[in-house]
Amino acid sequence: MAKLSKTQFNAIQTVVINRSPRTKFTLNWQNIFDLFAIGEPDGANKYLSFSGKDHDLLREMAQLDTGFDVQNVNFNQPRNTLATQGKKEKYANIRPDANYVLVHLPQDCYSPLAEQYSLRMTVEQAVTICADAQLQHLIVVENLDSFDDITQFSLDESLASVFEQAMVVYRGSGAHSPAGCKRLLAEIARHEVLQTRIKVGAFTDLDPAGIQIAHLLQGCGYLIAPVLADDAIQSLLKFNDADDFDKQWRQQRYLNKAELHQWHNLANCLQQYRISIKQQHMLAHKLPLTLMPLHSSF
Repeated sequence: MAKLSKTQFNAIQTVVINRSPRTKFTLNWQNIFDLFAIGEPDGANKYLSFSGKDHDLLREMAQLDTGFDVQNVNFNQPRNTLATQGKKEKYANIRPDANYVLVHLPQDCYSPLAEQYSLRMTVEQAVTICADAQLQHLIVVENLDSFDDITQFSLDESLASVFEQAMVVYRGSGAHSPAGCKRLLAEIARHEVLQTRIKVGAFTDLDPAGIQIAHLLQGCGYLIAPVLADDAIQSLLKFNDADDFDKQWRQQRYLNKAELHQWHNLANCLQQYRISIKQQHMLAHKLPLTLMPLHSSF
């Protein structure tokens, strides 16, 4: 029984859809030729040529092997969905963990235990909740322990009202794939209603890497950070890790070239005082947090 790899299936798909008269006789095509004996290698074994019904035969053999029709297949699905269409569920582009996000919801969305628990759900479920619960914000949190303790942070009045209308999402790392959060942001950006209603924000460490994370998040319009008024900076420096700031020279270089708009002064302040303050210190020392919009029209 033939066993096509996904790369080999994709190679066949390209040739069949384009009705290519020939293709380079690469190692993958040599393996395909060994399996199906379809096509004709040239004398130098540099190209494999196709004629007559070769394209139809390639399509048929690929479908017999995988269960998928090269002319009618979409791998941008979770494995469980793809398994209903063919034998090779592992061809799915969306890995099992990449279709899930870890979220906190406002207490109004479910039981009084809401503040004590986070929920793991599919991206589709998260989108549905955002739509049905009329949520206005989606806040991405950089660190897992800070995500877990999100209700313990000190928020100013305007930011507290934002959280009352927000789904809070863990950005992802390690056991929790960041692909889920990225896909959720992409789905919201495509959603007919949510793309204009949901405002995306980021809660990160206060350092160059944190601002870069916020700036690269799809649709991010604000970040959450400690108040940086002149009279507050000196007290913040008690918890500052200037050595860590110095290690983030790549992120500093990114910020120097990026269009930071309203965050430009924040980035300058970080550079001036070599600031790197982690979320854990913001919580431990009850630093008051506020919302910093990217654009003045927020």
